[in-house]
Amino acid sequence: MLFSTATGYALQTLSILPEDGSYYLARSMSKQLNLPGPYLAKILQNLVQAGILESVRGPRGGFRLARPSEEITVGEVVAALEGPGSLDGCVMGFPHCGPENPCPMHGAWSQVKAQMGDSMTKATLRDLQRLNTRCEPLPRRMKEGEA
Repeated sequence: MLFSTATGYALQTLSILPEDGSYYLARSMSKQLNLPGPYLAKILQNLVQAGILESVRGPRGGFRLARPSEEITVGEVVAALEGPGSLDGCVMGFPHCGPENPCPMHGAWSQVKAQMGDSMTKATLRDLQRLNTRCEPLPRRMKEGEA
C-alpha cells in the first residue's frame, strides 16, 4: 500500500460523511465501516486539526465536514495524514537519488508521482462520495441549533 492505513480509513470515512450539517459519532462511523473505533477517533481528530472536519463534544456532538465536499481534495486529506511531500523521495529508498544521481526507477517513478499528485489535487471528497455505493447512510444526529 502506498499510503498508511490511517489515510485509507480517513478516505473511507470521509466518503460516507454527508453534507447535511449534522454531526456524526466516530463510534457510528467505525461500526458502519467495521473500523477500530479508538483508532478512527484519533484519525478524525487529526482531520479536525487540518481543518477538514469540525467537531463538537457532548451529547449532540460528533464530526462533520468543515467545508463542502467539492472543496476538499484527496490530496489535502493525504497531506494531513501523511505529511506534505508524501510522494517525495526515492521509491527504492536511496537517500541521494535525484536527476543527477538517478536510481533505476527514477524516471518512471517521477512520472507516476506527477500523475498521482495531479489526480489527488483534482479528486474531491464529492467524487469519492459519488463512487461509494457500498454503505448505507449514517444515522442522523442533531444539527447545530436544533432542539
